[in-house]
Order: sequence, then C-alpha cells, then structure tokens
Amino acid sequence: MSTRPLRIAYLSLQAVVDGQDTWAAVTEVINGWEALGWTVDRYFAEYPASGAPRGLGRLAEMRRVQGRLAEQLREYDAVYVRAHQMALPTARRAAALAVPVVQECNGPYEDLFIAYPRLRLGRPILDAMQRWQYRHASAIVAVAEGLTGWLKREAGHERVYTIGNGANTEVFSPDAPRRPGLPERFAVFFGQFPAWQGISTLLEAVKLPAWPSGLPLVFVGDGAMRPDVEAAVVEMPGRVLYLGRLPYDEVAQVVAHAVVSFVPMMAPERETMFSPLKLYESMACGVPVVASNVVGISEVVSEWQCGILFPAGDACAIAEATARNVGDPLEAREMGHHGREAAVARFSWRARAAQRARVIENALQAR
Repeated sequence: MSTRPLRIAYLSLQAVVDGQDTWAAVTEVINGWEALGWTVDRYFAEYPASGAPRGLGRLAEMRRVQGRLAEQLREYDAVYVRAHQMALPTARRAAALAVPVVQECNGPYEDLFIAYPRLRLGRPILDAMQRWQYRHASAIVAVAEGLTGWLKREAGHERVYTIGNGANTEVFSPDAPRRPGLPERFAVFFGQFPAWQGISTLLEAVKLPAWPSGLPLVFVGDGAMRPDVEAAVVEMPGRVLYLGRLPYDEVAQVVAHAVVSFVPMMAPERETMFSPLKLYESMACGVPVVASNVVGISEVVSEWQCGILFPAGDACAIAEATARNVGDPLEAREMGHHGREAAVARFSWRARAAQRARVIENALQAR
C-alpha cells in the first residue's frame, strides 16, 4: 500500500440512498479506504425523498455536483467515478489537469436504456460520452469478469481490473437479529427491482404446484418492477409479502432468517456481466441461494457449493429448487455454512476495498 495517505474524490451521479444496492457498493468501499487512513470526499447527487426529478432537474443536480468538484479538483490525488455518461465534464477536466481518474463499471451501456427506454434515441451520443471516459481513464474497475473483456475492447487499453462486489460480513451475518413480524419460515428476494433481476419468473414460480406449501415469498427493495410485486401481494395474499425499501442494517435482519434467498438474474444482453450484492450478502448470512446459472454467479455458487443453480428464466426449476431446500434442511444448512465461510474468506467489503485501493495506487505510480 501507499506510504502516505491519499486524498480521493468519489463521484457518484447515481443517488446513494440507504436501502439501495448503490449504498452498500459505495459506502462500504469508502469505509475501507478510510480505514487505511485515506481522506475520501463524497460528491454524490442528492434528490428529494420523493425521488429523483426527471429531465432537466436531474441534469441540473449532476451539473451542481460536478461544479463543486471542479472547484477542488487540483487538491485530490485521484478521482474515483462510479461510471456514468454524464460524468464526462469531470473526466475531461481531470484529464486536462493530469489528475488520475479511476472508473468503476457496474454494467454495459445497455443498462441505461433498459432503465430509461426513451433515451435510446440518443444512444450514439450517450455511448460515445461513456466510451471517451473509459478510453481516457487511468484505470477501470470492472465488477464482473464478463465486463472486463468488453471494457478492454471499448477502452482500447489493458488497464482494466476485475474486482467484484462483496458483503459486510459483520452486518450480514447469521447472528443478525430477527426483524419483528416476519413469518416463521419464508423465502426472500431483496435488492433493486429492475427487469433483469428475474422478478417476473420468481413470481411465476410461486404459483406453481412445485412451490413448497406454506412458504411465503418476502420482497425487500424497490424499483421498476415494484408494481408487479405489489400486484402479486394483492393476487396472492399471504403467499407474497412486500416490506418496501429498508435501511441497510434492517435488510440483514430479514435475509439472515430466510430459508432460501433468490438470485434469479436473467438478461441476454448482460448475461456474463453480473456481480450481484445479494449473492454475497446472502452467503454472508449463511443462507443457501437459488441462483441463475449465468457467468458471474454460477462459478461462485459451484465453487463454494452454497446453493442450487437453475436455468435463467425457468420458473419450474426455481420452484423445484426451493422445494429441495425446504425438504432437505441438512443440505440447506451445509450450503449456508459454505456460503458464510466463503464470504468471510474471500468476499468481504474490506478485502474488495483493499483491491480497489491497489488499483488507485498503481494508477498514481504509472502517472
């Protein structure tokens, strides 16, 4: 590690809100760097509790945050950017001032257009804005192996490093207290609700005869698929429950007491580009997972024998795997134990933060 503490600016134009995946992925890494003695100043877009404004209001906030950073940019050893098309002004200014920029990529360009289909009309420009940032980055952190090869092609250089997501193994632990009001036994899905999370398939699985009788499915989180979850609560009372978005610590109080946790991602356009927080956090809680057999997930589950894999999009296979967990508690307990061991040994946020710190230091040395 560096012989002197560094001063880093962390830029996230995506809101960092407690209870969302971004919160853990950003704050846990920052906590790890601060534990090294680094100073990390946060430049985060901030929106009302009612949600981010549309269009010009959102752009104005992104401009405000970057304007504040621009005034201080020379004071930093490096800038760490959670990759975003609209971070281009910061990337260009940093390049002009010879301040190293490390980009963290959490998904391909397509993610933006899945979330905001209307933006597809401007895709050539938006893709070019992000591509410029990757090409001029001092280094890029890719959270999934599938992203690494794609990023090297897009960036035109080899300064791309695969460092996945992780879990806070103290918060997400088998010893987490139980949240009041939970069913005696239940399965859980938690995190954000974009289309690629496989929520539709999961809701289909609950309706099948193979789904274990008397096992409710509890959802925690928020996002685009929320209306579908809320409709299922009405359609299947008692079988589907929705707790809404919970603070970070309280999510663990649900997950740690589930019979099984689901990681049912499905998206052909990003099939090799997953590193889901819910996988590592479920493992850290000692809860077996039922997960899609896709790159970025399958190798972890297979290596550590911490769950059951199923073909992405196969509702019947989800129901059958869930029944297997319920019907063989000894096997389920062993899978959960393996997952906990792996999370502590390999996938803690402290370890992930240290890996990212080395990337930043290498970028500084290269400069």
